[in-house]
Amino acid sequence: MNQLVKGALVGGSVGGAIAALQAFRRPASATAGSQPDPLPAVAKGVAEGVVAGGVVGFVLDRRARAAAAALAAELAGSGAVQRVTTTVRPALESAYGTVADQLHDVGDTVTTTLVPSVLAAAERAVDVVGEAVDASRPQVAGALATGRAGLADVVDAARPQVAGAVASARARAASLAA
Repeated sequence: MNQLVKGALVGGSVGGAIAALQAFRRPASATAGSQPDPLPAVAKGVAEGVVAGGVVGFVLDRRARAAAAALAAELAGSGAVQRVTTTVRPALESAYGTVADQLHDVGDTVTTTLVPSVLAAAERAVDVVGEAVDASRPQVAGALATGRAGLADVVDAARPQVAGAVASARARAASLAA
């Protein structure tokens, strides 16, 4: 996998993790009363990280290729290539192992710190929504009872007028039929 793809993957992962942490650390807005959806901010962080990591990977890839080409041109035609290969290979394998271990450690660290934080934030959000529903139940029940009582009063007040209008309409219909 070349440096561009590695840079994009690492940059996207880091950008998404940072954006997620920032989104969950923002206080709830005073007007809305609830925390905004963090998904757009996380997606934007991932996209920005992919772009930045891709650019860094592209530059590193081009520099490494140019350095390799220069070294190959310098060493071409001599037995130095074989000596360099046998000398450099263990160092490269060691560096690869070290970098892989470090990336694995970084992944473990992000997993152990980010995932519990996100789960805790989600649990807090569920608790807050549950408390809000429980707190609003008496007000909704009171408003419903008040609305029913008011509607019953309106129906009782309108009943004599409706009965009078029906009686008047019957009388008029009877006079027109006769």
